[in-house]
Amino acid sequence: MDELYFDYAATAPVRPEVRVRVSEWLELYGNPSSLHRMGMRAERALRHAREQLMHSLGARDGRLVFTGGGTEANNLAIYGVARAYTQRGRHIVTTAIEHPAVREAMADLEREGFEVSYVHPDRRGDVSAEEVLRHVRDDTILVSIMHVNNETGAVLPVEQVADGLRAYPKAVLHVDGTQALGKIPVSISGARIHLYAASGHKLGALKGTGALYVHASLRLKPHVVGGGQEFGLRSGTENVLGALSFGEAAAHAIRDMESDADAEQKRERLARGLEQLGYVIMSPRHHSPYILCAALPGARGEILVHAFEEKGLYVSAGSACSSGKHGREPSHVLTAMGVKPELALAAIRFSWHPGTRTSEIESALEIVRERTTWLKQALGIR
Repeated sequence: MDELYFDYAATAPVRPEVRVRVSEWLELYGNPSSLHRMGMRAERALRHAREQLMHSLGARDGRLVFTGGGTEANNLAIYGVARAYTQRGRHIVTTAIEHPAVREAMADLEREGFEVSYVHPDRRGDVSAEEVLRHVRDDTILVSIMHVNNETGAVLPVEQVADGLRAYPKAVLHVDGTQALGKIPVSISGARIHLYAASGHKLGALKGTGALYVHASLRLKPHVVGGGQEFGLRSGTENVLGALSFGEAAAHAIRDMESDADAEQKRERLARGLEQLGYVIMSPRHHSPYILCAALPGARGEILVHAFEEKGLYVSAGSACSSGKHGREPSHVLTAMGVKPELALAAIRFSWHPGTRTSEIESALEIVRERTTWLKQALGIR
């Protein structure tokens, strides 16, 4: 049975360009902090990976800090600002549709006495820059927003928010770019973005590597202390193999994205086909061409996931970070959009990558058509 993997927002298979170089990179086993030849070889390789990612992010200055993943990168950004700039104020602005890596950090800071303002999306899932900026105050020290939502694919107006924050020089802008890098154009240079987080395995790098861009003007309180590696912001011997895989994967992912001329047409074909089968599409006006959220009224998302899996099509029921929990609750993202709980529980997410062919979209739709017809009969859905 051929497999159709449409869960790239959860994780991506290791890219072939990365696979072929792993054995070569394994020879760089020296500690980058060591002064001998083996250590210097590892340090040069790490520097190369850092330069690759800076280029992929469109960043000309600042620092690129390697972390253990996107979650750690976001945590370092949020806690790092909150702990370093408390004297400026204790107010933070974020959105109601953030990933748990941001959402849970905010809840933690609220328990410590910080005040957090949550900006809600409209009914389509879009967040306006004006609404974000309306919540910013003179005592705001951090604005934290994602670039692309991991459930609906909504693209948030980070550049417009960055421009508006010029009127608030004390406020630091953090962007969670986990679902953006390699999927939509990213250019930090010129924008007033102080912190930008990314994750390697979303692009086909090895799992366990993330990165945080830190503007040169910024001072962060480190979240992990010890030997002072990564500019003193993330202590611990660096994962050279992971960093090299991240740099390589990002470079190739961006090239694939730039050559994917019919990306939006493929998304539209999938959305149109699902609508014809009775699915409700959660489609923000501004969206990534590689994520589509849909719901079949009367069915549960996990039932659809397993029904499709039986025919070799892999999708997810909401975010992979929460969809496996026992007694799944409605998505906080869809709830913030005003989606009714019964429809939110019926939601599934299709996510793919720039290399996905139109023929694969059609094959996925054929499986959805066959299994949906069967499920409607079994569940008595009209």
